[in-house]
Formats: sequence, structure tokens, C-alpha cells
Amino acid sequence: MARHDIVKAYIDEASAEAVLFTRNSNIQWFFEGEVDPRVDISTELAAFWLLVTNSMVIALCPRYDIDRIRDEVLPKDVEIMGFDGFSNSVESVGSICSKFSKVAVDSDLFFSSSNYVPIGRSFYEKTQLLSEREILRLRVTGKLTENIICEFAPELQPGMTELEVEKVLRAIFIESGLEVPTLCIASDERISKSPYPVSTAKKISRYLMLRATIRKQGLSVSLSRYFHFGAVPQELEQGHERASGIAAKGAVAIMRARTMGEVFEEIKNAYASLNAADEVAYYSPGGTNGYTKNTFLFAPDSQITMKHPATYVLNPLIGGLLSEDTVLLNSDGTAEFLTLGEDFPKVKVRLESFRVHRPWIMII
Repeated sequence: MARHDIVKAYIDEASAEAVLFTRNSNIQWFFEGEVDPRVDISTELAAFWLLVTNSMVIALCPRYDIDRIRDEVLPKDVEIMGFDGFSNSVESVGSICSKFSKVAVDSDLFFSSSNYVPIGRSFYEKTQLLSEREILRLRVTGKLTENIICEFAPELQPGMTELEVEKVLRAIFIESGLEVPTLCIASDERISKSPYPVSTAKKISRYLMLRATIRKQGLSVSLSRYFHFGAVPQELEQGHERASGIAAKGAVAIMRARTMGEVFEEIKNAYASLNAADEVAYYSPGGTNGYTKNTFLFAPDSQITMKHPATYVLNPLIGGLLSEDTVLLNSDGTAEFLTLGEDFPKVKVRLESFRVHRPWIMII
């Protein structure tokens, strides 16, 4: 279904006359990542806003930027309307939209007006579905991400600082045409302190963890990987086996479950089988991964329906260790790890009739 058709169906469902997108992620979704509405990447508000009705799609933008947006950003078939200044953009756009009795909008900037209502959950559920073009892009991004990590791994040395590793790796990702919203490097005792260990000037001794979210044209993949200089201690191997086992059970649950709540229950049972049921309570084991990450989480009693084709991030944390990858749930109900390629060391987890590969520790 074309994106305009999805919006039109939601307009009918919400008994609205129009939808107004102001956020980068929603505008990128509408154009399947082929349009970049950003100027300032530190804000989620787009450089232009998109007004969609059953019969038209209009880009609303400040008059000073109209030539660039029309000539360099938007498809030729999208109508564009300018307004004076951006400081009073809400008032200007509000005047344009005043003829509609009900407009569903993705920003609370407009909620003081009676004819605006927030876009509902059911719409964001629909945005999880991916087109073939988006699936191809995600597969390429996932493979490229892990290839870069594998090719960089031989450069790692004891004595490097976490910040040095991040700086070089971030530059390689950017040179490869990828964006890097998140890149955390932790080493040794810092690894188990936090699931988001922001890189520091600490020097690496024996053990290294990398956690990254990599984005291309609005869609992202996430993964975590571990490295060790020399033989891996048995205790550390056992910890990674536990994390890998939970992630494997989560991957199977993603294929079988009807709702995100059912996936959570299966993951919770996996924790309980390791006498670690309390650990799933304070860190989410994952969620959806469309143009906005974690719009919906694997959570107790969640009735959000599992969508396919769609992507999910699976990232259970146990004993301070993650086993994280991005999972594509295909139209036929099968699943694949987009971020797990051929080169990184793997361990095979056997579950009933399934053999689930999980990344292992790379020994350097």
C-alpha cells in the first residue's frame, strides 16, 4: 500500500480531514526515505511540514527556503506552499489549516487549538510495515555495518582509549555514507556498568564492547559486539552464553508471537529459566525499529500486533552483558538478523527445531 493510501485510511479512521506531519521521521516515512527534510539534525522538527488530505499532498515551508526545497528536496509532483518567516510558523500553518474542522498532527505545538488532535497509536502501528525498497536498504546497511566493524577489528590494540576507538570508527561509518546516532565504546570493568556506556578516555586492557545504532535514509540498525585480547575467561564465556540464549529465544518468539506482549513473556520465561527473572524488569529487551526506534517496546501485556515485514531490535541484558541485533520479520513469518553476517564469530543456539546463530566474542 502506498504511503498516501495509508494516511488516507487513517484520516477516515480518525474522522479527520487532514494529517499534518512536522517531524523528520514521519516525513521520511511518507517518502520511504527518499526525501531528507532535515536542516538541523539536533531537532526532530523538519525544515518543512507536510499537509496530507485524501486528495492532495502539500509541503508547507518558510518562503526563504522554498526554492531549495522545491528544486533539491521534494519530488516534482508534490505541491509546495510558502509562508513568511519561521518564528511564527505555527501561526502561519494554523491559518492555512484553519479551513479543516479536524487535523491530526504529530506535534504538541498545535494542541492549544481545538481543531487539532494528536495522531493516534494505530497510525504508528501501520508505519512499522516496510516496502521492498526499504528492506533492501536495511539489508545493505546491516551488512555494511558489520563488515566495517570486522575490517576495523584488527586495528584494535590494548592501550588505545575508548574515545580513540570511537573517533576512528565513527569516521569510517560517516565516510561510508552512514549516520551514527549512537556509538558507545566500553572496556573491561566499565562494560557491565551501563547498557549505554558512553566512551571515555580510559585505556583498554583486555576486553572491549561496542554498541551502535547506524542509520541510512531514516532507517536504522542496532547491534552490540564484544572483543577480547587473548583467551576468553570461562566465566565471561558463560555470561555471554546466557545472553545469547535469551536473544535466541526472543528471535524465535518474534516469529511465533501475535503481540509484542507475547514476545516479552517468552523472553521473561528465558530469564526465569536462568534464575534472573528480576533483570528483565529494569531494562527493556527490545522493540520496534522503523523510522523512529522503540516507538513500541516488548512489554508486559502489550497488545501491539507483531507486523511483517517489519524490523525489531532485540537487546536482552543479563549480568551486564547484551546480545543485540536487528531482526527483520519477513512477510512469510521467517526472521533474519540484518546485522549478523558471515565474518563475525558466532555461536549456535539450539532451540527445538531451530538453530539460531548469535554473535560471539571476537578474539584479537
